[in-house]
Amino acid sequence: MQTFSAQIAIRVENKCCRSSEESVVKGVIFTELIGFIEQRFGIIFMDAVLCEADLPNDGAFTTVGTYPSSHALRLIVLAADRAGLSVDAVCTDYGEHLFDRFGVLFPAILARYATADALLEHVGSHIHEEVRVLYPDARPPRISTERDGASLIVTYASHRPMAHIAYGLIRRSMAAYGDPRTLSWTSTPRAETATFRLSAAQ
Repeated sequence: MQTFSAQIAIRVENKCCRSSEESVVKGVIFTELIGFIEQRFGIIFMDAVLCEADLPNDGAFTTVGTYPSSHALRLIVLAADRAGLSVDAVCTDYGEHLFDRFGVLFPAILARYATADALLEHVGSHIHEEVRVLYPDARPPRISTERDGASLIVTYASHRPMAHIAYGLIRRSMAAYGDPRTLSWTSTPRAETATFRLSAAQ
């Protein structure tokens, strides 16, 4: 069975130039990704990744633009390969970086919630609705939550294979709120859906 990293690498190689047939993401995801790679590995490293990626726009992204999601995945695959890391690890670390950046970019939204549970329970019904106001053509993932006793279950579904980024976002949200619970999760092989469980440590 292929690992998630191998599957993503193959899919990106096969689809990176077929933007009309695949999903897209807002440019803010790209600008933050480039900032993350530069911060983590340095500007020379980032320049080398962009050169190797050979994207149609040469890596010139704007926060309000819309771009093929495979271009973001290609940058992640190349950065992971160059750094000697797994794609899974880079996606998770990027998810944690994104949470911190969202706190800077959208402080009023995150400030409304006092706990990780309160935040996660309102991602689908409130936060993503505000994202659509800021970016009307955005297609954020579908997030739903339910209670299972003392545990919170978060379900993620997207047309993009980015469940590991969602894992990083949730993990960092728990750390930011000082949540001591254990985060466990399962994902489909294509990483387009996942189920996360926040439960008390045994």
